[in-house]
Amino acid sequence: MMIAWLSYTAVYMVRMTASPLTPFIAGDLKLSLTEVGLLTSASAIGYTVAQTPAGWLADRIGVRKMLFIGTFSAGVFALFMLVAQSLASVLVILFLIGLGCGCFPTTAMKAIVQWFQVKERGTAIGINQTAMNLAGILTASTLPALALSLGWRAAFIATGVISIGFAFVSYLLYREKASASTPIESERGSSASWDKLKSVMLDRNILFVSLSALGLCTVEFSLIAYLVVFLKASAGMTVAVAAGFLALANGGGAIGKPFFGAISDRVFGGSRRKPLLLVAATVALTSTLMQVITPSTPYSVLAIVFTVFGFGAIGWAGLNFVLVSEFASADVTGLAVGYSVTINLLGNIFGPPIFGFIVDSTGAYTDAWWFLTFSAIVSFLLMLAVRESSRRV
Repeated sequence: MMIAWLSYTAVYMVRMTASPLTPFIAGDLKLSLTEVGLLTSASAIGYTVAQTPAGWLADRIGVRKMLFIGTFSAGVFALFMLVAQSLASVLVILFLIGLGCGCFPTTAMKAIVQWFQVKERGTAIGINQTAMNLAGILTASTLPALALSLGWRAAFIATGVISIGFAFVSYLLYREKASASTPIESERGSSASWDKLKSVMLDRNILFVSLSALGLCTVEFSLIAYLVVFLKASAGMTVAVAAGFLALANGGGAIGKPFFGAISDRVFGGSRRKPLLLVAATVALTSTLMQVITPSTPYSVLAIVFTVFGFGAIGWAGLNFVLVSEFASADVTGLAVGYSVTINLLGNIFGPPIFGFIVDSTGAYTDAWWFLTFSAIVSFLLMLAVRESSRRV
């Protein structure tokens, strides 16, 4: 699992590269805030498109090969940024990067289902998902300085090379669990595959979990995409200082993921729904607090607020994968998680541009933060409708 975690970190460094570099990219290409949101959306579209096929492939060719395919392709596509000279070319490359990164998280979830018992999966996925936050911390704390000295394209080259390196590390060192190393041989017919997909798509609980996660994705990726720009405009910070607060938010998320996983297993008796309800409530509260941030707000207060915001808004993901996998049969775990992620990533695709459009239209961030609060409240209500008693475990 350590190898899978390292690969997850490497590939997410590529995916997170654009966020701390948005002021540099926007300045170079002269982008509006709505166009800044498209940077996040382009990667998210590729990431979303890849989810269901990646889950299907993970069920068939195994985790090891998918780890290599994801980290290698994302790294190679990142190198293309060296020749990107327009918004259109940047968006195409980010879409391709998203395709590579889209081999996760379904592959990682498949590995966890293979290697961990039900009572350990919440904690396991929480620890595994910290890879995303470590990637966010590393990119936010190092890439702005690299961009200042060598340009923002050099930052993409750096993370791309790291991802390519870890692709070979994962392929050489990861070992499939013996009982799960053989790809699925039965039910290869297209009608059987379609029946399995329909059984996943028509499951009401999988749908409600997925839609609830869509709301949380809207908040998470809008926060990641705009926090640096928001603090620069509304609090008068430099890009480097604002990126430091983005790193703090990612640090809060790194704490949140294992925390929510652990309380799911050990405090709530295996319930995934209760911690996710707690997340949605926390996110609704902290997104509301964004309304009162001004240039005079002490940095110490901001540090607490953004750490807690990240704790919920970035620290939530993982338990939804476990919950979906527990509603699905064992032979379609990857497919079910891929389908669910496809839905919740619509928040990643549409959330940031909507946030940016609201700011462009109103000239202020007030209504945009209320939009995120509303998304968190809807997420809470949808999670209330999930029936955990229908799980297959």
